[in-house]
Amino acid sequence: MQALNRRAGLINTLLVSLAVTGGVLALAGVPLRCWQFATGRFRSQVPRHALARATFSVFGFLFMAPNALVWTYALFTLYQYHACAGACAREWAGMAVALGMLGCAYALLEGFLLTARRRPNAVTSDR
Repeated sequence: MQALNRRAGLINTLLVSLAVTGGVLALAGVPLRCWQFATGRFRSQVPRHALARATFSVFGFLFMAPNALVWTYALFTLYQYHACAGACAREWAGMAVALGMLGCAYALLEGFLLTARRRPNAVTSDR
């Protein structure tokens, strides 16, 4: 039973570490993606169908808004962590949670962009 609990603890630690690492990467990636959305850099990569452009705009906003919100929260908790004087265990945990949330939200955003910008192959016939 202890081996099973130890394995579950290692898996949990691995998942949290991956989320926090993704959050650290997202600290630079989210502003970049916000800038790319704002300047319209993705418009040329979205298929020219009206439905594709409309769904990209809606879902792009739905994925970008939580990323920007969590990015702001992560910077706020980072500020709180650096401003504390003394025992900062609570601020450290808050920063880890914020970075984990940011990593998960950023992974969803990148997954959306990966699928939304792909071009379907042209259908060819064997005549």
